[in-house]
Amino acid sequence: MHGAGHRGSEAARHRAAARGATPIRRALAVAMVTAGCGAGVPRVVPGLDPVTNVDAATSDLRAGRDAAVPPGGDLALPSPGCGEAQGCFTVWAHSDHFLYRVDLAGKELIPVGPFDAPGDEIITDLAVAPDDTVYTISATTLYTASPVDGHVTAVGKVSTCGSDNVALTFAADGTLYAADHKGAFCRIDLGRQPIGVTPLGTLGGGYAIAGDLVAVSDGTLFGTAYQPRVAGSAANNVLVRIDPATGHASQVVGPTGFPRLYGVAFEEGRVFGFTHDGSGDVLTIDPRTGLGTRYNSFRGPDGKPISFAGAGVNARVMAPNPG
Repeated sequence: MHGAGHRGSEAARHRAAARGATPIRRALAVAMVTAGCGAGVPRVVPGLDPVTNVDAATSDLRAGRDAAVPPGGDLALPSPGCGEAQGCFTVWAHSDHFLYRVDLAGKELIPVGPFDAPGDEIITDLAVAPDDTVYTISATTLYTASPVDGHVTAVGKVSTCGSDNVALTFAADGTLYAADHKGAFCRIDLGRQPIGVTPLGTLGGGYAIAGDLVAVSDGTLFGTAYQPRVAGSAANNVLVRIDPATGHASQVVGPTGFPRLYGVAFEEGRVFGFTHDGSGDVLTIDPRTGLGTRYNSFRGPDGKPISFAGAGVNARVMAPNPG
């Protein structure tokens, strides 16, 4: 989900970097927030390519990725940000105008680049297809985003799911789902032209998506939710499980203790929540209880705490252990 208040200055800086202002572009490419630093002062990362934002090992991984993945098979090598962990997938996050990825091994945030959407359109969420293609969505358009520099390419115009498009996720079978902040839940049909948005139902129980959805390999679909008619609910989002066939919130797992969770991803057996309250906070959420624990706080290349607008991970990510 998004917030429109900071679109102007952020977009101008990022457009300048993307158009080839070399010193700025290089600064963005090598800036990252260190784990546990609190103030989050950007630093230069030795060995990081200033154009692609990745090291040599990651570049080699990307170059050989297709050869390493047999049709319908699992990844033979870890994804960027996973260190040496096998079976791990890259966790992506973004603000209104800028793409990042999470370095799980270092507990850091890696700047990827500005979306440069036409007309500075705000990107409201992100989803990763089973083939690792990164999709993003706005109020009007579905895009793909480059994992190398963040720029978006239009796939097609879309209508809104309910009142707006604030949440997006792929399931492991390739089905793309969306939701709004008033309770609507939809399927987006990429095979139709124009792209179809089919309402499937509502969360029910007075709940609506606070900001995002994330699906995992066993078909479980998580969301961060709130009750629009309950005072204070936005200040303490809850974790829910959703039935993708109906859009119904089949289980309210529990309160996270954190507000405005506009981005959600999953890795290492935990839900990751990304805040949009100006704190830059990212948290991990226990998928059994809903309880959130602060993971780290991040600042952007401008030195200000990031207001995250969305996040995502490949839905082939390993599901949480039962119990």
